[in-house]
Amino acid sequence: MSLFFYGICILGAVLGGLVLLVLYSLLVMAQRGDECLDRLELEMLNNYNAASAPTKSEKSENRGVPATSNLFHSRIN
Repeated sequence: MSLFFYGICILGAVLGGLVLLVLYSLLVMAQRGDECLDRLELEMLNNYNAASAPTKSEKSENRGVPATSNLFHSRIN
């Protein structure tokens, strides 16, 4: 076997290793991106739940003041 054949084999192994390294790094980056998106969605959901948490019941504590749901329904046309 000639030196040229060994050179081609070594070059093929190096290029194959580089291809595998690139594929692995792409998979790791995609996994990290998914984790980041999951954290972002969880944070947005927590912010949405925190913003909508202080809802009161429809009954007013003060009997002289109508509840917020009754403000629009109590008008007489």
